[in-house]
Amino acid sequence: MRRGSALLMALWIILALGVIVLSFSFEAKLQGGINVYVQGKNRVRRLVDAGRIIGEVVLLGYKDGKQWSEDEDLAEELEEDRWYVEKQALKYSKGCTIGPILLDEEDPDSGTVKVEISISSSDETGGININTLCKDKDPNFEDRWRIILDLCGVPRDEVRDEEGKSINLQSYIIACWQDFRDEDESRYDIHDSGNFKGAEGAEKTEYEEYYDEHKKEFADEDRFEPANGEIGDLKELSRVICFRKFPAVLTGGPLMPEEAGRKTRDKEAVVIRRGLMNMGIFGVTGDGKVNVNRCSVDQLLTVPGIFDVDEVDEDDKSESREIAEAIVKCRSIKPEDYDVPEDRTEWGYGEFTSDWWSDMVKRVYDEFDVEIPDEARNYLSALPSDDSTLFKMKITASLMDMEHSAECECYVKDKKVRYISWKEN
Repeated sequence: MRRGSALLMALWIILALGVIVLSFSFEAKLQGGINVYVQGKNRVRRLVDAGRIIGEVVLLGYKDGKQWSEDEDLAEELEEDRWYVEKQALKYSKGCTIGPILLDEEDPDSGTVKVEISISSSDETGGININTLCKDKDPNFEDRWRIILDLCGVPRDEVRDEEGKSINLQSYIIACWQDFRDEDESRYDIHDSGNFKGAEGAEKTEYEEYYDEHKKEFADEDRFEPANGEIGDLKELSRVICFRKFPAVLTGGPLMPEEAGRKTRDKEAVVIRRGLMNMGIFGVTGDGKVNVNRCSVDQLLTVPGIFDVDEVDEDDKSESREIAEAIVKCRSIKPEDYDVPEDRTEWGYGEFTSDWWSDMVKRVYDEFDVEIPDEARNYLSALPSDDSTLFKMKITASLMDMEHSAECECYVKDKKVRYISWKEN
């Protein structure tokens, strides 16, 4: 009996020790897996850092990218500059993709990194810095605003506001924007001129009165005063009192909601065809000029000389559009003396050269028999202004079954890449 009990006790002890050993073994295996995961995660994060450095090299040197020529020796260029093609693509095609690059060419398991860079700012895409459309920056800002509002579909005739008062909306918008933008406290007054009626803008007092009359519509945090300076985001346009009263100017749709479906002054209800925010013509960076190498037809139509604010005849308007379309189309026409390989896409043959004005005028005339008025030159450029270009960069690192990515917005200043935002996934 005692021998049987001893044997049973020994078996229980062996079983318990076996369970303990197995638990230690499982814990060791689990800990080893955790260590491998943590190690791999740290390595893949370091790959993101490597991608950031590669991206910075391209960003810091992209402006030196050469325009493609038929005499180009790509192998020689790559020997001098490893990132020659990527810099060229970013400068002339508005974006580039680097990689995926193997971190260690001799080790296929070392992981890869891929960097995608694109131009984010309106300055590089031909957009107009809305902060420059004011009295201090442009003596002709009123005319330019009228051109833009015409394109948007804001009527030149007077309309009624929510209180039933008659108002010249174009003049009111221009005056309110000037008051929102300038630093003084006096209301900007646009006088009657030619076909245009005048209007006064709105300063702090008018904003306070408006919000007091609409207490139920706006919470305290949604009440704003004139910025008295530049705006940093186009969304801030919704704070300007004229756009609070007439939001359709920004978004499109019936000018006053109650006008939808009924007639006003024996005319159909006023409907804005395209809101300012939907036209893609504005930005908040740059010198206010339209970049002819990046712009759209709509952006060119905002340029005095190409579009005349006094043009009311449809034939005149079609001539303006013809000029704008000819400039844009010229960028996609390959010059006859370029013998370009069919597989070559990142070279920017449509770019207007350093002598861009003469080049553009000649090309547009030769191809389309269209003349560009000299007046337009003051509002056009062929290169982005310094330190105003924003970039979006996405870095994707892969190692074994793990992937780690980062997205950021940045710009280049004083030979350094400066980051506005950074988000890792």
